[in-house]
Amino acid sequence: MLLVMLPLLLVIAAAFCVLAFAAWQLGIVRPGAGFPEALWPTGLLMLAALALVVAGSWGIAMRFVRPILELTEAVERLGRGETVHLHHDRPSSALGRLRKGINDASNTLASSRNRMQSELGRASIELAEKNLKLEAASQSRSRLLAAASHDLRQPLYALTLFSSTLRAGETDPEKITRATHIQECVASLDQLFSELLDLSRLETGAMRAIPADVRLDDVFDEVSRNFRMLAESRALRLVVRKTEAWVHCDRTMLARILNNLVSNALRYTNEGGVLVGVRQQPAGTVRIDVCDTGCGIAVEHQQRIFEEFYQVPQPATPAGERKRGLGLGLATVRKLADLVGCKVSLASRPGRGTVVSLRLPACEAGALRSSDHVDAPLDISGLRVLAIDDEPSILNGLHSLLLEWGCIVRTAHDIDSARAQLEDWFTPPDLVISDLHLGEGLTGPDVLRAICQRYRLDPQSPGFARLIVTGETRPERIGELTANRIPVLFKPVAPERLREAMLATVFATRGPSDDPGD
Repeated sequence: MLLVMLPLLLVIAAAFCVLAFAAWQLGIVRPGAGFPEALWPTGLLMLAALALVVAGSWGIAMRFVRPILELTEAVERLGRGETVHLHHDRPSSALGRLRKGINDASNTLASSRNRMQSELGRASIELAEKNLKLEAASQSRSRLLAAASHDLRQPLYALTLFSSTLRAGETDPEKITRATHIQECVASLDQLFSELLDLSRLETGAMRAIPADVRLDDVFDEVSRNFRMLAESRALRLVVRKTEAWVHCDRTMLARILNNLVSNALRYTNEGGVLVGVRQQPAGTVRIDVCDTGCGIAVEHQQRIFEEFYQVPQPATPAGERKRGLGLGLATVRKLADLVGCKVSLASRPGRGTVVSLRLPACEAGALRSSDHVDAPLDISGLRVLAIDDEPSILNGLHSLLLEWGCIVRTAHDIDSARAQLEDWFTPPDLVISDLHLGEGLTGPDVLRAICQRYRLDPQSPGFARLIVTGETRPERIGELTANRIPVLFKPVAPERLREAMLATVFATRGPSDDPGD
């Protein structure tokens, strides 16, 4: 408002000064005329004019400044997203047109906001529907994995048992060769199935890392046992160097990573072999290198090989191991490495081989048990075993295999049949091998508790060895077995692994000084 009145006041003041100067000059020209008398009428006139100017300026300011302030406030409210409605009595005036424009803008913004809210609501509904579909798909996938973990593993496990029984005790070279081929196919099928299942479990978060202090030499020995025969069958060398290093990592996942790396290295190596070794690194880390003399990987493929189902194109792929791959081994390695906090790097040159390196946190050497350096004999002849499974084919295969190993075997499929088989055994069996799910809500632990009642033993420490062999992989179910200190193997189980687990379980229950065959 002052900005409107101030120029007018300055003009009036300048005019008053000019008139005062003129009157003063008039007093000089006419000495007889008094100065006040000459200035008085003009001063009154100027004061009246000044009053009119002030009043007019005030009216003009109030007429224009107030609407401008009102418009300014309306624009600010409009900027905050509020709805604005201004009254305009004279639409043809400038202020009237400005008010009308602001009202139109407010209505347009309100309409757009309502439309956006409506679209947002519709999008939210569609998103909720899609989330429900994704949740349903996830549940379906979980059910499929559960079925794959149990129903599909059952015949594969039975096939593993029967193929091992075929070769046991056979002396005919031709039959041994056929049985060996069957075992190789079963082992390949087991590997492919395990890769698919492991990757699915990783994606759904069903696998959890349990870090512990791990002696690398123990893991290396396991890897060497798993692949030495395969390397020799392909005229390749598998060298696993001894090490005193310890790392802080999940042992099972680390073993799975190394198994996948060595398996992949052997698959793509035709001459030479595979080397597994350790290099100490600064800053408390350990580097594990898996080196091969295979075909190598071109630069453009070195990042993609960790993707699911990706395989490097080979101009001439020989029949055998590599044809049976799905391109999931390295994808599983990367996901497992992320879980355990392990860094994976790769260096390769086409035609010269590949080096895959793992970097893990080192830790101080832990205390070794007295049995850590003792190789327990794998002879389990004379061991009294009760095998429990609701699948007849698995039960028959397990019965035949255990008989070939010299065990005294009884088989059952539920609690009643287990009690009947133990009727003439006045002391508990040396070992009970049971499936987890036995049909109609019955579980392996239920049968184990019934056996403890039969011999009046403590279910937490029954005095006989227990082993659960199952296709179940859900963490909550496996966690119950772990909490009850019951060892678990996952179907299908290789015969060598089953025999080792049987012996280890019996030794852990009785102590290494006792003979399992007593």
